[in-house]
Amino acid sequence: MTLAPRVALLAAVTAAAAMAVELWAPGGRSTGLVVLTGAVVAGELIVLRPRHRSPVPLSYAFMLVIIRAFPAPEALGAIVVAELLAVLLRTDPTLARRITASAHHLLAGAAGLAVYALLWPLQPMNPTAWMLTVLAASSVTMLFVHEAVNFVQTRRIPPVGGPDLALIASGMLMAVGFRGVGGHESVGLWGVALFSVPLLAAWFSYERLAVISRTSEQTIVALSVVPEMAGLARGGHAARVAALSVQVGDAMGLRRSEIDDLRAAALLHHLGHLCLDAPEMRDEPIEPFEVADKGAEILRQTDLSSAGDLLATDAVTVGGQILRLASAYDDLREERETAEALDALAAGPGFLYDRRVFDAFERVVGAAPVG
Repeated sequence: MTLAPRVALLAAVTAAAAMAVELWAPGGRSTGLVVLTGAVVAGELIVLRPRHRSPVPLSYAFMLVIIRAFPAPEALGAIVVAELLAVLLRTDPTLARRITASAHHLLAGAAGLAVYALLWPLQPMNPTAWMLTVLAASSVTMLFVHEAVNFVQTRRIPPVGGPDLALIASGMLMAVGFRGVGGHESVGLWGVALFSVPLLAAWFSYERLAVISRTSEQTIVALSVVPEMAGLARGGHAARVAALSVQVGDAMGLRRSEIDDLRAAALLHHLGHLCLDAPEMRDEPIEPFEVADKGAEILRQTDLSSAGDLLATDAVTVGGQILRLASAYDDLREERETAEALDALAAGPGFLYDRRVFDAFERVVGAAPVG
């Protein structure tokens, strides 16, 4: 089931539950709690997917509304129920992954609730200023815990930016709109609906960016096999070099953007071959540096200019060295075993690699040989 049907089903069930509660206890606060619990579940399904970092669920913004509007036991209960329901509606392939994701987000929500419960009673300043301060602290705590868990899993520190600001700002606005500052001048669920619009707009923008990124990725992959189809490179060479380059880049702790550039450069590192005259037309063989520099020239005229910089033979960056090592290694592995290929790289006249890069490369291919 795709996202839209799941959200529609959730909305219908939430509306029915809210109507039943309203009929049972007219005018009570339970109706709002039911609707907000459904919103948290929807926020688990609708996530911001920025580039170069893990997805961030919109549920944290709706959790902040519940944390602000209801006593701690009720708020925690609503968040727990929402995460249990989210387990049923997620599309993760295994139950274990769905449970892990809900536990991850429940931990973040509980941390935000704890910060709010500890800070709000203090009120050392004007209530309005203190409310905004406490809401900001609570939402920042949720995002901090969320990314801390991701760091434990991936060992990568994510960049702070648009997704965080969108969640914090929208969550604070929704929380204040639902209950007001001191319980006065509130607009209830209409405030939540109104102030969720910027957050949904941010989600739509990231989704469109993801579509564009996928299209770009498909184009790069398609271009990578053209030299192989033309007989200018061995079949699968570009894919193997790209996979190995990414593994080494990960091992060396390169940023996600640097690894993306490295992968693109590895996939397209034989593209320049297509722009050179055939050897029989020039009475001399094509040198590897000519292919690399021509490919760099091509990519530097596109949005992949950073990847083009890695291709150039004069590149002394870590990424450029990883790429040249991976390509040379894959060529050597056609006729040699892993140890022999590494020895040839280390003993060859072209051994100009940074020792750290070669050590990381050696660890990666030793642990998981490619090719």
